[in-house]
Amino acid sequence: MIILKNKNLQQYINVSWLISGLLALMATFILFASFGIYNYVRDSKLVQVELDNNAQAVSRRLSGELLLGDRGSAHSVSKQLTKEFNLSDLNFGSRLEIEKLKKTDSKIYSTVPVPFLEDRFFVQASVDKKSIMDYFIFSSMFICFVIIGVLIGTGIFIQTRYLKKHLINPIQALVEISTGEKIKSNQWPSEIQEISEKLNQSFSEREQVVYSQLARGVIHDIRTLLQSLQVATDLANEKQSESRLNNLLSVCKSKLPNLLGIINTALDGSREIKIKPLKYDLQKTLISSIETNQALSELKKVKILFKKNENELLYVHDPIQLERVFTNLIKNSIEALDESNIENKMISLSLANGNQNKIDFVIEDNGPGILFKSESILRPFKSAKPHGFGLGLFVSKKIIEAHGGKFHALNSQKLNGAKFVIELPEVSESRI
Repeated sequence: MIILKNKNLQQYINVSWLISGLLALMATFILFASFGIYNYVRDSKLVQVELDNNAQAVSRRLSGELLLGDRGSAHSVSKQLTKEFNLSDLNFGSRLEIEKLKKTDSKIYSTVPVPFLEDRFFVQASVDKKSIMDYFIFSSMFICFVIIGVLIGTGIFIQTRYLKKHLINPIQALVEISTGEKIKSNQWPSEIQEISEKLNQSFSEREQVVYSQLARGVIHDIRTLLQSLQVATDLANEKQSESRLNNLLSVCKSKLPNLLGIINTALDGSREIKIKPLKYDLQKTLISSIETNQALSELKKVKILFKKNENELLYVHDPIQLERVFTNLIKNSIEALDESNIENKMISLSLANGNQNKIDFVIEDNGPGILFKSESILRPFKSAKPHGFGLGLFVSKKIIEAHGGKFHALNSQKLNGAKFVIELPEVSESRI
């Protein structure tokens, strides 16, 4: 019994074909041997019957010669009959003389009495026996083995290619499908499509549950910030001096925005994002995000490239929510570039009318690029940061989808880094 451990599906398929091939070869050999033995036994019986008939004919021919007496003519007739009936040997004599004749396994014998002289004469005729090996045509067996081998090899090749396309590849892609890194194909078997849908749904539900637990766990970070605010408030309450009030104001200005950011990011990932659309210049929203990250970009020596259009780019959107998206993307690019060893670090931003009445926002950098496959980086818990949860991009994607847009994560062909493309459709002013 062949036992496979830690083998892939293709190896199991190959082994199954090899086992089937070995069984086919064994069956061919058994049939080959069986037919050979059968033909040998059958022909031996037929030769025996024919020899018995020939011996009877010979005995009748010799009977007349022997009745006339021993004049030597019987011996001449026996020699003639030996040739006529194609016999190996032909002897006649008394029973005792016939029994004394030496017999070999290489011949078939037939002994019959001479008619009218049964008490005095017997005839023994013999022919050469064919060897059993003469019935085994090994060239035919070799040809059968070659044909079976070719069929096995062809079957393995065809089945491997066919199953690899329609079974092995889909099974290998199930993990990527379940994590959103790949979409299912309609050419796959319906069972695998159904499994991929169930796995994807299961992973999505699990992520939502885990995310909800994470949102509750964020309370710990909030409590840390609140403790700083509480301590500063208590100190100011004990003695309302100008220095302590200034310290309270400083702590509030630095901690409250962080506190609000933690709350919004955590909650937005587990709830439907509501937008408040208004007709506003989309360029101003983007410029506001650039200014927010200006200090960080100068500190990290990252150059932000953006060419503003002189004309307004009016678009119905929620400026606050889209600014969160732009700010997060710019900040992520700056942090990714900061961790790289690139000298001339740059981020390129573009905002323009796209195809089919869409507005396209593109941000790309010359950093290390996207480490994850496809759109999986836009799912929660997919982050290139050592301590990141991937919530920023996940929430950004939800904000774009709330605007009816699409969010794509790619690798930049222009700058050889990461590239994010946001497609914003034309929105009716009736939404305002």
